[in-house]
Amino acid sequence: MSLSIVSMAYAQSEPSSPDSNYHFDKHDDFKIFWQDFQKAVLQKDKAAIAKMMNYPFSDYEHSPLIFLNEAEFLAQYDELFNAKMVKLIETNQYRQGDPEQEDMADTTGPDGYVIEHENSDDGYNLVIEKIDGVYKLVRIAFYS
Repeated sequence: MSLSIVSMAYAQSEPSSPDSNYHFDKHDDFKIFWQDFQKAVLQKDKAAIAKMMNYPFSDYEHSPLIFLNEAEFLAQYDELFNAKMVKLIETNQYRQGDPEQEDMADTTGPDGYVIEHENSDDGYNLVIEKIDGVYKLVRIAFYS
């Protein structure tokens, strides 16, 4: 009996891997992706967010805010996830994309989503699309 109690106590004290907090293998479902993404952003889990991004990451205009790889993203994390963007993510300010938009200002397909400011003067919007069957943050969308 004491052996099973010791085993249970040890199992509870083992640190869980960061990946166990997320469902990366189920990111073919937008709702699961969004829950994981939102959780990672609110907890400032940069490593988890980096796994949810597609590289290279850019915007339509190819501004200086382009991440060729995870290291570049991590170095500029605070610029992309500023207070306004975090608030949008926290309050579920996303919509399904409109593939009829021109010039990659929106999603390229009907299964994409846009994290969107109500007023484009407030900042940039982020695009989420399926890449190789799973949702990823793919680029910044600007509207003119």
